[in-house]
Amino acid sequence: MRGRWPVIKETRAKSILNRSSIGDYVINPYVGCQHACVYCYAQFYARRWGRTEPWGSYVEVKVNAPELLAKEVRRKRKGVVYLSSMTDPYQPVEREYELTRRLLEILRERDWPVLVQTKSPLVLRDIDVLRGFSQVRVGMTIITLKEEVRRVVEPHAPSVDERIRALEELKEQGIGTFAFIGPILPGTSVEEILELVEVLKDKVDLIYFDRLNIKPGLRPKIDAVLRILKAEKWSRNQDSYYEKLKARLMEELSSKGVIHIFVY
Repeated sequence: MRGRWPVIKETRAKSILNRSSIGDYVINPYVGCQHACVYCYAQFYARRWGRTEPWGSYVEVKVNAPELLAKEVRRKRKGVVYLSSMTDPYQPVEREYELTRRLLEILRERDWPVLVQTKSPLVLRDIDVLRGFSQVRVGMTIITLKEEVRRVVEPHAPSVDERIRALEELKEQGIGTFAFIGPILPGTSVEEILELVEVLKDKVDLIYFDRLNIKPGLRPKIDAVLRILKAEKWSRNQDSYYEKLKARLMEELSSKGVIHIFVY
């Protein structure tokens, strides 16, 4: 990886345990993400912060993150920590640096509640750490069962089957699990989503759903992908589509007894 694609750079952060609207706090051990998901909103913020490289082509490693966290957990009030909002904490570079593992070990020592969201089965490496928390939940983002779709919208992320098997293993190990079905791509049918739910429902405690929210500057990239997928013609206002989809899904999920939350 080093010197080719992506470009890996070691940096030093000023803080690591930051306030969040998702949990009480959020930790982002890395800047950038090797998974290079087309729809990722983090690339919009990266551009605002001055990054001009293609999304997925760089990762900054906050090498002092464990040192910072060890200090911050001693002076901040205990709360739910979310890993992560702007990067995948288990992207491939984590194999080498093990930042996420070391951060989890620090949080476990003080038993802070933790939410982990990823697309990688690498999280299974840290089952020994995760089992030491009294409150922990690990989630996988899975938006489709179709590998041909996954390869287009999440080009460097692990396969759908790998993620599903990881959830199954986590569940078997007694670790709380969730699935995040989002973003739901325009044109996705209720039947497709229900098929995915059927596969996931016995492997997770909770399923989240979210719509596609396009950040400024990302529309051309996403429109191009939707054309490749021959998805429903994109319009400037998909509110009606998503509201109808939500209504039907809520009815179906309630009848099946699936615990779910719509983010949108």
